[in-house]
Amino acid sequence: MNGTRAKPYAVLYVDDELNALKYFKQCFEDEYVIHTAANAWDGYQLLQQYGDEIGVLITDQRMPGENGVELMEKARKLNPNLVRILVTAYAEYQTAVDAVNEGRAFRYLHKPWDPDELSAIIRHGLQYYTALTEREQLLSEKADAIRHMIMADKVAGLGILAEGLNHHLRNALTVIRAFIDLSPLKLVEELQGAQPKDTSFWKDWQGQAVEQMERIQSLLEHLSTATHATSVMRGDTVDLVDILAETINTFSDALIDKGINVGAEIDPNLPKLIVNEDRFRQLWRLLFTQSITDLERGNDLMISASISDEDPKRQQLLVTWQDNANWPNHDRPANLFDPFFVRSRKPDDFGVNMMACYVIVHLHGGTIEAQPLANRGMLLTIRIPLDPSQTTPASQDFFQRLMDHEAKWQHRDELVAV
Repeated sequence: MNGTRAKPYAVLYVDDELNALKYFKQCFEDEYVIHTAANAWDGYQLLQQYGDEIGVLITDQRMPGENGVELMEKARKLNPNLVRILVTAYAEYQTAVDAVNEGRAFRYLHKPWDPDELSAIIRHGLQYYTALTEREQLLSEKADAIRHMIMADKVAGLGILAEGLNHHLRNALTVIRAFIDLSPLKLVEELQGAQPKDTSFWKDWQGQAVEQMERIQSLLEHLSTATHATSVMRGDTVDLVDILAETINTFSDALIDKGINVGAEIDPNLPKLIVNEDRFRQLWRLLFTQSITDLERGNDLMISASISDEDPKRQQLLVTWQDNANWPNHDRPANLFDPFFVRSRKPDDFGVNMMACYVIVHLHGGTIEAQPLANRGMLLTIRIPLDPSQTTPASQDFFQRLMDHEAKWQHRDELVAV
């Protein structure tokens, strides 16, 4: 049975006959990754050890201790997608039929099995398992893609709103600001040099009006900055350690005044990063600005940066940003990136900094997620691809893989029937 080994999923064969295990391995070890066990207990231990790396379980029905059907039932609870094949003697025909009908077995075989027939069954079983696994992964990716599309659409809509507000309100605000600035002079002129009866009214309220005008203008600027870009050019080489050190130095007085303890763990092997430097520096400034707003005296902030090994084909910068500040129980983590969401509940917080962080990471082809911690605090996880060519998420590639999978999924019944 020579040929190219089918990777990455393995086959587990369970049988109390040692000669059968030896023969099975000789027949198929050149084609597949093979594991064997002489009883149900050992087989289950292997299933636990290798997890979803095992795609096909072939088990004899009659064994000392637990039988094959019992093992398949436990295996199904451990990994519902696992393809389970029952090997029986002709005298156990009804047991095998019942196992298939009840969904515990993918199919059954009679002893002695034919190597060529079993090879075809294993091949189709692995194809079926791969289709199931890919479908789950694609559904998960689809949910993530939809979530990011919704957020991107929300940000785009807010950008249109910000432009409209800037266009229509700035002229009106200019007129109002001119009136506020000129009214005291006009009052003095009208009174012909005499003092108004209530000078504190004019002094205090004019100051408050000017302050609120500046606040509105600042909010419009924040909105415009956070939402105006639709793409970035990643052509700048930067050192994350240097940027982090410079940013901490910039905010050192505020951090000390607030009593916030900052720690950092940066992978010494972290390579230089190719980013849009202006936007990347802005990301760190916004993160520190928001943390200073949200954290209370004595709170801790821990920052780590390394290279993610989650996907060897797509190396990513992995940044975690963890604090132990309060997180309102009724707020969802995703709310953190919503416009005008204020974690600190402080009225002077615009609530657009984290949305701007989301946009910057998104424009670099990455993701940013928030997770409340069990006891207290929040964990931000930022992933940015190291390769600038992956700046734009490969949505076209995703939908192509989705279409290819749907074609395979439509033929799943053929895989079962073979």
